[in-house]
Amino acid sequence: MRFDDHAHSYDQHAAPQRRFAEALAAFAPFHLGDRVLELGAGTGFLTNALLAQGASVEATDNSPAMVAIGKINAPTAVWSVRNAFTKIPPTPAIASSGLLHWAADPVAVLKDWHDALPKNGRLLLGVPCDPCLYELRDLMGEGPLRWRDETQWLQILSHARFEVKAHGVLESEEIYPSAIDLFRALHGSGVTGALRMSPGTLRALIRDYDRLHPKADGVVATWAWLLVDAVAL
Repeated sequence: MRFDDHAHSYDQHAAPQRRFAEALAAFAPFHLGDRVLELGAGTGFLTNALLAQGASVEATDNSPAMVAIGKINAPTAVWSVRNAFTKIPPTPAIASSGLLHWAADPVAVLKDWHDALPKNGRLLLGVPCDPCLYELRDLMGEGPLRWRDETQWLQILSHARFEVKAHGVLESEEIYPSAIDLFRALHGSGVTGALRMSPGTLRALIRDYDRLHPKADGVVATWAWLLVDAVAL
């Protein structure tokens, strides 16, 4: 992932991430005056949704460039650079969308988050889950990211001593003019790393995607996000 390199183009290419972040906030709203630590805030999609509910938000991200843009997009939040996969300070509530799936050991990360919360402290979590982007994964393999389904993520939360109060998977079909436009959107949002295939292999992959997943206005890509409202035991 190259979020710092592509922070300037993230908002333009991350429409699904924006919609899922806003849906997460609506799924289990915070209340006026609630204090929330947001982890992996990016450029402020979830931040602004939480602020609109009247929450007091400390928004953090590991990318300085993302934080700089977030300060412009959501100026009433308190912004700072923080690695969410290390120990974090005590906080009454945590919110995060589109971050935890990047962790090599999400159970260990969630245990650190758990330890930062008081008993019954709240975790509002949104994470991409299988079948997200299955059309692309079927063609090119899983890559460095391990994809988990709803059941596996709920087991991870249980192992980290969280009680899930409510959860659900939200799916949407995104239409792109062509497969190359899908690849450009993924690249522009920073979710891709260094190219792992030759130009010829990439061209063949794009042709196969256009052939296998057509829609009237282009090609389809399925996005799926697990929404979770949980408390620390």
